[in-house]
Amino acid sequence: MDGIDQSLGTYADLRWEANSNDSRFRRARGYFDTIIPSDNRPRADAYEKRFRAFVSLLRAAIRDKDWVFYSDFNGSSHNINKWPINLRAVSDVRDWLLVAKWIVETSKRQRNRSARYYVPPKSKLRELEKLQMKKLPWDKPLVSVRRGRADLVRSPLDVEAMAKPENKAFIKKNLTPQIEDLNDKLLSHAFTFFPFGKPDEEICPEYCRIYTNSGGLNRKMILSHGRLYPRNFQFPSKQDGFRQMTLIDGQPTVEVDVHASSLTLLSNSCNYDFSLPATADYYQHGPLANYDRALIKTLVQSAINGVSLTQSKWPKSVLAENKLAMAVAKAEWKDVAGAILQVYPVLENLPKNTGVELMLVESDIILKAMNYLLDRGIGCLSIHDCLIVSGSNAGEAQDAFNKAYNAKGYNPPMLTLKGP
Repeated sequence: MDGIDQSLGTYADLRWEANSNDSRFRRARGYFDTIIPSDNRPRADAYEKRFRAFVSLLRAAIRDKDWVFYSDFNGSSHNINKWPINLRAVSDVRDWLLVAKWIVETSKRQRNRSARYYVPPKSKLRELEKLQMKKLPWDKPLVSVRRGRADLVRSPLDVEAMAKPENKAFIKKNLTPQIEDLNDKLLSHAFTFFPFGKPDEEICPEYCRIYTNSGGLNRKMILSHGRLYPRNFQFPSKQDGFRQMTLIDGQPTVEVDVHASSLTLLSNSCNYDFSLPATADYYQHGPLANYDRALIKTLVQSAINGVSLTQSKWPKSVLAENKLAMAVAKAEWKDVAGAILQVYPVLENLPKNTGVELMLVESDIILKAMNYLLDRGIGCLSIHDCLIVSGSNAGEAQDAFNKAYNAKGYNPPMLTLKGP
């Protein structure tokens, strides 16, 4: 379709239903009934599944700025996600919408890419834009392999890789048990979150692990990233102070994290002749102290993830960060980049996949550190390179990091402690 970027679109996760108390609910039912073939009227339970599929696709279309959406319309990806709405239901609804011309296909399905569907301006779906919806119970896969993008949680599943019998067996035997074991250990502890400043004691937190396949097409699956993400919960807002209110086994918590984790791991790699300077803050050492710390931190991380510090102007990703606008306005790009390369010349010519490979090491370390604590009866949570423990266990969390780094043959990291 003209004016539509065929590579984009909003992904429809198949776990939504309409709020029956919404005044628009009856209209949605009526519209849905008009697309069902007269000779294929589903029985009551099948009807409800298809109406939920209708709502799930509608939600994705509404949320997209161009009214373009895509979803799991093949068995492999649907089975990996284990959606509560079955494949036949969503496929039927997609086909009915196409026949009614309430959606049109804008691109065919290709390898590693789903077909995209567009909601034309005169489609009845656009009249349901304000329909209220609510989630169906569903948990993310314990382990998923995705096709690499910066936003790992939103990047698409690498279905072809995960569905290969040898890869499927490897994931089941070697990767899934690690996360199952971690989540089982977490059940021995009580966690209280404060999502809106009020205690929620009903959450039994579980984690999932998300990898990127760096192998590309027609190659063996090569895993990178591998970070742990919340599976059935969300961390409360840190800006509002709600995360800092988290309790573990009824005790106030602190955060113990690795200072400049990527730089620390880079300095421990045998692939680079690089040592960290003797300083209290790697982001403010030497000439870096002349610039905004958040800006330096962002640029160092960007360089590790493939952004060149020798380019002629500010990276677009940095310019897009509103919180860095003032710091950017006060500095010249060449001066800032030159100061970083003066302190860390290793950042000039790093291999393309350095960032994601370091994240894999980082995630292995945090998993080992969490198990070290949990095996000693100490409750904990994690966010990437950070451990959250009760204040009385801060020393044990530091030991956990040191043990995990030592197991890799690495030097102890510099750790920071945040909390009451």
